[in-house]
Amino acid sequence: MNCATVKEWMPHYIDGQLSPEAEQTIRLHVESCPGCAEWLEEARGLAALWSEMEAGLDIIGQDTVNPPDFPDLTADVMAQINSLENGRRERAIKSTMSRRRTAPGTSWMHYGVAVGLTFILLQFGVFEHLAYGITEINGQMSTSVSSWFGPQGK
Repeated sequence: MNCATVKEWMPHYIDGQLSPEAEQTIRLHVESCPGCAEWLEEARGLAALWSEMEAGLDIIGQDTVNPPDFPDLTADVMAQINSLENGRRERAIKSTMSRRRTAPGTSWMHYGVAVGLTFILLQFGVFEHLAYGITEINGQMSTSVSSWFGPQGK
């Protein structure tokens, strides 16, 4: 049996849940392997600590353990989170305000310029062959799609 398997079955060995054959195999391995023997001692110590904690006994085993009285930090933590979030929002608003245009109607002016340029380009016939170009591209695309997905000859 290798060390990884022994370590995997160690909790069952400590609890006595293994068959006698498996228990003997693990015991023989632990006797011949110092690393696994050390692992077994640590696991037994942890199992004993866990049992004492579950039984409500302190490490000495004399008194029951009262849960420590931890302060409620929820309100302080939430207040800190809120202050950080408010600071973030204020910085975001300031950066947004600094990017805004000061002159009202500037965006409408941009739309007006765009409409004007479009009208001028239409008057000069820049878009005259646009419909033909789109039709040509569409024909080429449908031809290539048909060749890809069309009926295949066998």
